[in-house]
Amino acid sequence: MTACCLCANLTSGQEDWNRPLVETANFVVLPSLGSLVEGWLLLIPRRHFICMGALPSELLAEMEQLKAKVGAHLRERFGSVCAFEHGPGETNRKVGCGVDHAHLHMVPIALGLKTAVSPFLPSGASWATSGWDSCREAYEAGLDYLYLEQPLGSGSISVHREFGSQVFRRAIAAHCGVPEQFNWREYPRTEVVAATIQHLERAMTSGGAGHPAELVANR
Repeated sequence: MTACCLCANLTSGQEDWNRPLVETANFVVLPSLGSLVEGWLLLIPRRHFICMGALPSELLAEMEQLKAKVGAHLRERFGSVCAFEHGPGETNRKVGCGVDHAHLHMVPIALGLKTAVSPFLPSGASWATSGWDSCREAYEAGLDYLYLEQPLGSGSISVHREFGSQVFRRAIAAHCGVPEQFNWREYPRTEVVAATIQHLERAMTSGGAGHPAELVANR
């Protein structure tokens, strides 16, 4: 297997964006490098899975609990929150954005992403109401998918073989007026990452809505 940057960073990464803000037994939450808005986080399984659709069933409840509690913090601090995944069915697919390790984006933004992402979808792509079972079905069939929860808990999926790279990021970058900055590798936007860390550290320290007492601040 090709070396995974996320697996390596979870064990030895020293940069701020590779140090978990919170963690549970099987998941960590990191600030996202290349954040286009403050509060952008990644929910990541510790073990290597190519996408969230590949997660074993026994990990879903833990993931959902963590997502809900982190989402409560984001809503309290920033407002509306969505979650999305660029889900590759196989390694080295464009939709995976060069990171073949499952990572769910949690982003505080009010933008209607189903509409905003439309110009960046391939011909014939459509949305269907779904949950994680649909992501698993796509993964097991070797199909790429886009998964969106907006609001959190209300899932939709689009399955296709020809998704481009960083589709949701392209839509958000265009909305923010910086369409050329969609690529997280070229535009790491570390100043936004630093602001996210500052805001979330304060929230975790002071408590607030849905404060996850069992989560460990790890900074």
